[in-house]
Amino acid sequence: WVGRARMDDYHVQEQIGEGSFGKVFKGRRRYTSQIVALKYIAKHGKSEKDLRNLRSEISIQRKLEHPGIILLLDAFETETEFCIVTEFAQGELFEILEADGSLPELEVQNIATQMVGALHYLHSNRIIHRDMKPQNILIGPDRQLKLCDFGFARAMSQRTLVLTSVKGTPLYMAPELVQEQPYNHTVDLWSLGVILYELFRGEPPFYTNNIVALVGQIVKDPVVWPPGMSPDMKSFLKGLLIKDPKRRLAWPELADHPFVRGDPNSESCIAFNNSLPVARQSISQQFTQLAVRGDASNATPVSKNAKAAVSASKKTPHGSSTVTTPGKGSAGAGSGGRGTPGPGQGSEPTV
Repeated sequence: WVGRARMDDYHVQEQIGEGSFGKVFKGRRRYTSQIVALKYIAKHGKSEKDLRNLRSEISIQRKLEHPGIILLLDAFETETEFCIVTEFAQGELFEILEADGSLPELEVQNIATQMVGALHYLHSNRIIHRDMKPQNILIGPDRQLKLCDFGFARAMSQRTLVLTSVKGTPLYMAPELVQEQPYNHTVDLWSLGVILYELFRGEPPFYTNNIVALVGQIVKDPVVWPPGMSPDMKSFLKGLLIKDPKRRLAWPELADHPFVRGDPNSESCIAFNNSLPVARQSISQQFTQLAVRGDASNATPVSKNAKAAVSASKKTPHGSSTVTTPGKGSAGAGSGGRGTPGPGQGSEPTV
């Protein structure tokens, strides 16, 4: 793909985002009215492993075409930098969460339905995102959500069905991830549960500035359920936020849950069902036919990723993920300023 496009093909406009790997600009393709997002990533200071990961991210995203996933339009590489061109999306789900604090359940349900469709597509194609968080969910035309930032994504081969390397954002990590245990696609489902809980309540189920305490909460503490949550939503989140990944709500049962199906005749449900692959076989069976401890040589201790992310959570995005698409990118943390709830706040303990 080197040289497939040239920088001269685009008019670069204002900067719209920035992350640890580069800057994002709004742009327009020459001779057309097509508005795009251009992510520039300098090669200077990057290790060979970093460069391989960038090429892997591009390779993974080239294969994806789904309304719930940001579309890669072009990518090219020069001697000094990469440029990744994607469709333009106006904002981030994170920005809405920061501005509004929390969302009505009906809005959370719509988000859940769209994200389940996107994750079903990814997992059907044997891809784990590994960095699900509000900053990585963009808002496109007609309120269509777009999952973005595949810098941590991993395509799983038939012979590498359980991974061990630690990737992602600590507050949204599944218990098996923070314990550096083998994991599979269900880590994305845990992260989805955390996001939906945060959208409804205004804070994630587990939150503290202390990394050791955070890991302990994720691994051991029960979820505290807020009042006002419908039985369907609570049932759905309880299924996703099960600490044992083998018992976690997964495919195909997840797609059939009433919280993300709702009225089977509604437009949103029809659109969701149409977005699913025709062959709705059990993805869990696909991912667990073989289990090998792959990618262990690339494992990163969770303390290195999580400590900095949690300590900076009131100032910066959780973790230092690549910005691949528009949005504020380096705006405040998705749960910045929201501490762990204390006793007597009217919340219902988990059952």
